Amino acid sequence: MVFKIKKGLEIPIKGEPGLDVVNEVSSKSVGVLGNDFHGMKPTMLVKEEDNIVKGQPLFEDKKNPGVIFTAPVSGVISSINRGDRRAFSSLIIEKKENDQDQIEFSTSQNLSDLDNETIVNILINSGTWTAFRTRPFSKIPKIQDRPNEIFISLIDSNPLSIDPELIIKPEEDYFNEGLKVLLRLTNNSLNVSTKPSSTIEKLDLDNLFYYEFDGPHPVGLVGTQIHNISPASLSNQIWTIGYQDVLMIGKLFKTGLLDNTKKIALSGPMVKEPSMVISENGANLDEILNGKIIGDNNRIISGSVLNGSESKAPTNFLGRYHNQITVLREVNKSDREFLNFLRPELKKHSFLRVFLTKLKEKGLNLNYTTAMNGSDRAIVPLGIYEDIFPYKIMITQLLRSIVVGDTESAQKLGILELDEEDLALCTYSCPSKYDYGSLLREMLTKIEEEG
Repeated sequence: MVFKIKKGLEIPIKGEPGLDVVNEVSSKSVGVLGNDFHGMKPTMLVKEEDNIVKGQPLFEDKKNPGVIFTAPVSGVISSINRGDRRAFSSLIIEKKENDQDQIEFSTSQNLSDLDNETIVNILINSGTWTAFRTRPFSKIPKIQDRPNEIFISLIDSNPLSIDPELIIKPEEDYFNEGLKVLLRLTNNSLNVSTKPSSTIEKLDLDNLFYYEFDGPHPVGLVGTQIHNISPASLSNQIWTIGYQDVLMIGKLFKTGLLDNTKKIALSGPMVKEPSMVISENGANLDEILNGKIIGDNNRIISGSVLNGSESKAPTNFLGRYHNQITVLREVNKSDREFLNFLRPELKKHSFLRVFLTKLKEKGLNLNYTTAMNGSDRAIVPLGIYEDIFPYKIMITQLLRSIVVGDTESAQKLGILELDEEDLALCTYSCPSKYDYGSLLREMLTKIEEEG
């Protein structure tokens, strides 16, 4: 089945990664970040200066008993950092040179030899269970829960991203093995979304379905695909997982070893040579970017320019669910322009027809910065969101409910289907300068707590 998504927006930003050069960077330190996991509170199983091996348990989620986070590399715990109110910020591991020690997990060359309970235990003990996220709420699932359906997107429509198929194709056997593992977890179906021109092998297995999606961003977001196939709700729990995590699970069940390799896009206007980088989960971004960026006054973003996380010590590491790094120039007061919206120039972009760039959006490569181009103001219903948001819901009314904190109306309007990334285009296009992603997270937390 083919889904044609007509609503959306392509961001004409400079710095698309070239694929003729692939850099391999093994950082000296690796971090596990608390903000990657919504609502997680760790019970530490290690302490600073402990020697650890790859695959060793680091901590367990106090709020989700049994969910274990394991070491992505071997080395020494250099620091465990906490922020306001002792909230867990990051755990940093200094790698040991040439240390190949790691825990081997008991698997079988033949997946059919393993019962479902054994498969779940391997995923939990290896730490790969943390690759799953639920809809609603985008949290790591409880170990006793099973989803109605699992969704995987093989489309990355984020600005400056890399085509997932370029990463999957060389290791397609591992990817297919990962799919077979996931089929053992779902109550109903495993759904894989591809682009119409996909050359990925499509397995003929019971309860495995392939769908084709075409259109502008956010066509590649798994939330867009879930909305069109099987909308998430409290009575229809969906799990999602990234394509590189499917590869990791396939390798785990084939070899018994954890492979935390991560292939990411190094992109953005302030990167000297945008390219693909081969590194690892939790890699130190400062080390990856050493000598590769223009100037000193930049903002480093783990993830997409639309909804990634700013990288600052002690959280200057690649996010668990991120597949790219973006670098923008950090603006200061001297960069402010007086009445800039009255200048119909060719160096800025807006969804509204306020700049001449609207006449020639295709092929534009603009030097985006961190400038907000305005201050906070009241929501004005201009019909913007209806043109870029592809869900069949009343998006302006939903955003208003989120801003004013009306949980009852928000639930009726479909908030439980959403994750922060799903509202990133609304934030980008908003003339009121609201960060809808953070407001969404606050409301989802409130809804979950209220039951």
